[in-house]
Amino acid sequence: MLKSLKLLALALARRAGAGALLLRSRWRQQRVLILGYHGISLDDEHQWSPQLYMPADFFRRRLAKLRALGCQVLPLGEALERLAAGQLPPASVALTFDEGFCDFYRQACPLLEEFGLPATVYVSTYYCEYNRPVFDPMVSYLLWKGTGQTLDWREVLGGRVRLEEAVRPAVTRRILTYVLGKRLTGRDKDALLAQLAARLRVDYAALCARRILHLMNTDELRAIAGRGIDLQLHTHRHRAPRKKERFLKEIQDNRARLAAVTPGELAHFCYPGGAYLPEFAGWLGECGVRSATTCEPGLATRSSNPWLLPRVVDTSHTPELVFESWLSGAAGFLPRHRAEIAEGQLLEE
Repeated sequence: MLKSLKLLALALARRAGAGALLLRSRWRQQRVLILGYHGISLDDEHQWSPQLYMPADFFRRRLAKLRALGCQVLPLGEALERLAAGQLPPASVALTFDEGFCDFYRQACPLLEEFGLPATVYVSTYYCEYNRPVFDPMVSYLLWKGTGQTLDWREVLGGRVRLEEAVRPAVTRRILTYVLGKRLTGRDKDALLAQLAARLRVDYAALCARRILHLMNTDELRAIAGRGIDLQLHTHRHRAPRKKERFLKEIQDNRARLAAVTPGELAHFCYPGGAYLPEFAGWLGECGVRSATTCEPGLATRSSNPWLLPRVVDTSHTPELVFESWLSGAAGFLPRHRAEIAEGQLLEE
């Protein structure tokens, strides 16, 4: 009901021309909208997880909308510098991508070049070096592929499970818990994925050949950096440890890998899974990070905490009306739920 009322309010505002006026207002010029994306499908990933993936033609329409509305898309670092200086152009936007999936190289980067737009990719580097499918999302993807089947995997699940939509998330969690308990290595986890795929009669080798749910390798990272894409920090292992020394080591390891493939300054960060603790901001400042983005929706202002910047994560489930309303800033005036944080990214050790 609340969602319907919000959409009605946004539709009425657009019909009255309020969104267009707000987009060009002095109020909006004092703010920058940081948009967050994850993946652009190589195949059917958007059907599996529309919150993470969108089809290439959908993303193209988003870029066309930015152009049609006259939004000024700035590199993230420049946008934040101009925000602090009070020198933003009208309708300022920055584009960011999380993880560094190889579909960015194949799908998103060509579209950004077609529209002449800059972007930042927050790269988690472990699976760039060990270039196999990222374990956590691939578990979920394979279980989705096996929907309707009965999975008999007693050593991992303790019994037989019918893979219906309602139970798949719980099965995913059980597999991830098993892996954590066994402290499996990356190679061990990849072997487990191959076992899962075989039990579900999914061609894992074919998925790997197409590099579904792979991150970019170091050559691809180097290539897009040479084409003007800004690479930034996202931890090495896509985890944010609660202990300071381990947290800082994640940044150190991540920075060392990225420094080998990009000449750019590595001073911007994105919290893995949107998960953060209050003390993280101070720790980031200590290691030379000047900004960090969250998954809390909103527009950034000069008064925003630079290590807790709001960001609107755009998905293929986001209606065009809502997308436009975030561009103008109108959506920020409506009540909204706090973004769901992936607590599993916060490690105890």
